[in-house]
Amino acid sequence: MIRNLKIKNFQGFEDIEVKNFTPINIIIGENDTGKTGILKLLYSIAKSYEDFYFKEAYFERNYSTFLSEKLLNTFQPMKNGLGELVKKGSNGKLEVSIQFHDVRPDNFIRFSFGDSTVKRIIDCEYDIDLNHKDNAYNTLFIPSKEVLTAFRAIAITREQFGMSGFDDTYYDLILALRVPAQELSVNLLNKLNEDLENLFEGVIVQNSSSHGDKLPFIFKKGNTEFTMPLTAEGIKKIGILTTLIRNRKLTQNTILFMDEPETALHPRAVRNLAEMIVDMSKAGVQIFLSSHNYFMIKQLAIIAKKRKSDINCISLKKNVDKQLEYDIQNIKDGLPNNPIIEEALQMFNEDIQTVLGI
Repeated sequence: MIRNLKIKNFQGFEDIEVKNFTPINIIIGENDTGKTGILKLLYSIAKSYEDFYFKEAYFERNYSTFLSEKLLNTFQPMKNGLGELVKKGSNGKLEVSIQFHDVRPDNFIRFSFGDSTVKRIIDCEYDIDLNHKDNAYNTLFIPSKEVLTAFRAIAITREQFGMSGFDDTYYDLILALRVPAQELSVNLLNKLNEDLENLFEGVIVQNSSSHGDKLPFIFKKGNTEFTMPLTAEGIKKIGILTTLIRNRKLTQNTILFMDEPETALHPRAVRNLAEMIVDMSKAGVQIFLSSHNYFMIKQLAIIAKKRKSDINCISLKKNVDKQLEYDIQNIKDGLPNNPIIEEALQMFNEDIQTVLGI
């Protein structure tokens, strides 16, 4: 799992350093504060590490090749390539140092590149233990937009035409969703799967009918079946999680990235999902999520305080010079100062003043 991270000159950030990531890590901030960028960077490193872990002997390539390709396919920069990820006007290189905690406590990856780098990272060093495959983890990214409706379009775009448009966070996810469902073992994630399905009194299932190639997923509610275009967005978001649990791609030792998972969910479902996110972490899943939803942030803070659970909150905001700043706080000790929190409190105060006629 990911332990520590240090970044310099990445997109709008001059530097970020996080020590001792917790089982759940939430990144909050207004639009255009770099939340998704940080998630994608972490995902690219972790996923390329996973791919290298299992494929390096077969492909006989070094890790920097896997990393370069994953960054390109995840961020899909324009003609200047990887150099576009370097902070504009920084006059320095993008530098990343990350530590994992696997069998040995100090597996690390360090790399850097400048704004003239197009496709290949040269400056890359790593210490990765490849001798303990039984202790390896897998990596998942769930984008803010659901993928079940566009499932075939994503596959055709990438596999038949080799076109960009859907980045690797989408393509990697449909590859994971293609794995057939298996019989669930008795564990915490089994119970969690039942709770997720009960949210909407139905279940997303892989379609085994003759039209399964055209309709890979359907929503079943009682004896009634619905295609994905006729299924509510919130149900599809939850259905992705239940499918990944059923086919055992989401399991113990998974690093799960979720970009605004509350999108299209009503407040009650958001609060329930927050509870389930904590339950997933208890089952051995490390979670990184972004949000600008007060219900999600507040509910996670309530759970953290109630259960005495450690949840890191990385709060992003722009200063008066429009430069990005960050702050890190364990939300079991309270919520950080952030424009999202401040806006919610301002709305509450305005409501009180209206009631009192002030």
